[in-house]
Amino acid sequence: MASTILSEISDGTGTLVLNRPERINAVTREMVDRMSQILHSWVDDDSVERVVLRGAGERGFCAGADVRALRDEIVAGHADRALDFLNAEYELEQFIAYYPKPVTSHLSGISMGAGLGIGLHNTTSIGEVGSRWAMPETAIGLWPDVGVCFELSRTPGHLGEYLAMSGETINGAGAYWAGLMTKCDGCADPGDSALAGSRDWIDECFGADSAPAIMAALESHPDRDARAAAAIIRERNPLSVWVALQAVRNARRLAEVAEVFDQDRRLAAGFMANPADFVEGVRAKMVDKDQSPQWSYQRIEDVDPAVVASRFGG
Repeated sequence: MASTILSEISDGTGTLVLNRPERINAVTREMVDRMSQILHSWVDDDSVERVVLRGAGERGFCAGADVRALRDEIVAGHADRALDFLNAEYELEQFIAYYPKPVTSHLSGISMGAGLGIGLHNTTSIGEVGSRWAMPETAIGLWPDVGVCFELSRTPGHLGEYLAMSGETINGAGAYWAGLMTKCDGCADPGDSALAGSRDWIDECFGADSAPAIMAALESHPDRDARAAAAIIRERNPLSVWVALQAVRNARRLAEVAEVFDQDRRLAAGFMANPADFVEGVRAKMVDKDQSPQWSYQRIEDVDPAVVASRFGG
């Protein structure tokens, strides 16, 4: 069986390849542990002057963590193992964020979730026009984790709230314009991207005080793209939408990505202690694929703010 992580050292460059192309390199615990082992060994290896991260296959760098495997652990009664995986993943990603040697990540094709946790923080992240960048966790009963709320909170205006709550996919030009990638091969003028063109209604609506207020602003907005965004968010897990909004706004006040990872660790503990929505979201999206999750809250307006606060330790 081929290794799910490939590595080599050549001319001062240590290259790591996520090698699970049949699953768009979705990250498993085995992959996390192997990457961590290699990257730690390279810190004191003088033959490694820089690190390059790539994904195998033509479909993308990494589609995220293997959430079906996480769901299987929970269904089997091992939510503690699922939480252990998330914490190990965050530890690896935080280690990369503060790595003592230059890191370049090639975010070609699909780069989502854990792929961004691995390839985004403090790296030279190189994408392309056709890159597909997203943090889609609200669709499966989670929140945008892996430290990415740090970068989302530093995008122009209120783009961070929009991308976190909706989980929408943007292309390389939009990600580059928003500061979510360092370079974009083939991008002529990122300012002409669809995301840049949506800035006015995004800022107007997503600057509202709460998730219900944001929804009201979107659903009454004259721009049909704003109303379409509202329809997408209505399909997301209501509790996750609230948590995503608060997570981005908290991150805006945090100085270091390590502090955002600490927030993610607290949230992970709460979500894994109450995993029903995650189990249901993955079932509906990836197992039965009926696209009809039955969430614990029916509507965003039904969510209890005290429950949201409790997820953050409040």
